[in-house]
Amino acid sequence: MAKDFSGDDSAWADFLISKAALILASVILFAALFHLVAGFEALKAQEQLDFLARDFKIAVDEAGAGRFQEEVQKEHSFRFDENEVFLASPFGENIEVCVSGEYVHLKARYDEKSFRAVRPFAFRVLPFNESILRGKLNTKFGTEGSEGSPLTAEIQEIKTFLQASGTEEVVLNAGENISIKKELIYVKDSEGVSAIGCVLVYQ
Repeated sequence: MAKDFSGDDSAWADFLISKAALILASVILFAALFHLVAGFEALKAQEQLDFLARDFKIAVDEAGAGRFQEEVQKEHSFRFDENEVFLASPFGENIEVCVSGEYVHLKARYDEKSFRAVRPFAFRVLPFNESILRGKLNTKFGTEGSEGSPLTAEIQEIKTFLQASGTEEVVLNAGENISIKKELIYVKDSEGVSAIGCVLVYQ
């Protein structure tokens, strides 16, 4: 049997307070669920960006691991926009790809949040093509470091120069082919000719 509130002000007050508390609890619950869903979406977006950075790192590291001459000369192409994870991510084409001599750094925005993913390379990487590499070597050492024109400087000096040459980040377009190629820099000393390997990453 329903309770009669007509002559009981305190009962009305209790009733209204209960209703208000129920509404407030519902609002808090929905807000918590909204933040929980948003948190899961952000976590998923970060995982997708991490995967893309890892996938690119693997492609570069595999090029650096090549041992045979034919692997050295072969140029590989990498496209982010052909990757299923890229196509399914919420970032669209708004992913900035930054490459330096030590790492790949992906930057993206989604739902007014910034996301970043960094993966270090296992091999020496230079973010420019062979023509620029040979030009830099010729300017610094007087020869281009090819098999027919090897460098004659100390190996440690050459390695230090290469490390300094690859420190700045270069921004690449995620919607275009990215070339990945292992290259050898030849060095001649009293014991003969040896080679320093590096991976060129460029567009």
